[in-house]
Amino acid sequence: MIRTERLNLLPFTIKQVQAVLNGRNELEDLIGSRVPEEWPSPAFAKMLESKKETLTHTPEASQWSRIVVDWEERQLVGEIGCKGGPDENGVVEIGYGIAESFRNKGYASEMVKGLVEWLKQKEMVTKIVANCLETNQPSIKVLEKSGFKRTHVADGLIHWEIV
Repeated sequence: MIRTERLNLLPFTIKQVQAVLNGRNELEDLIGSRVPEEWPSPAFAKMLESKKETLTHTPEASQWSRIVVDWEERQLVGEIGCKGGPDENGVVEIGYGIAESFRNKGYASEMVKGLVEWLKQKEMVTKIVANCLETNQPSIKVLEKSGFKRTHVADGLIHWEIV
């Protein structure tokens, strides 16, 4: 687990993935926290079956994907992780999402900073990158506040790297 001022970034295990697929109540019971109606987002929900498949064969991959809980409020607020863990050069690409009712409360910046600090401690990680749409002002602000710098823009995406 990664812990920040308000958040626990919990490894997203096969058991938790199956609980999400089975229904919100099962995940709530498993993690001991409320799960908002709008979570998971449609985009994240689409990835759950492939995530389940990956974790079935490589359970240790759960370290690269996290669900995020406000530990004091006992409330799931979103998810964060690396897209597949480090590549052969040690590069990890992060992605994240915040349930709509928890946006604009500093959660995204806090969880990105927490994950980045954890990743910096991993010897196998040499570089941390991210990307977002040029039009996604909230993500641009989160990445800037978290210490990422723009490297280039291509196909409508701003590419970022932590320095």
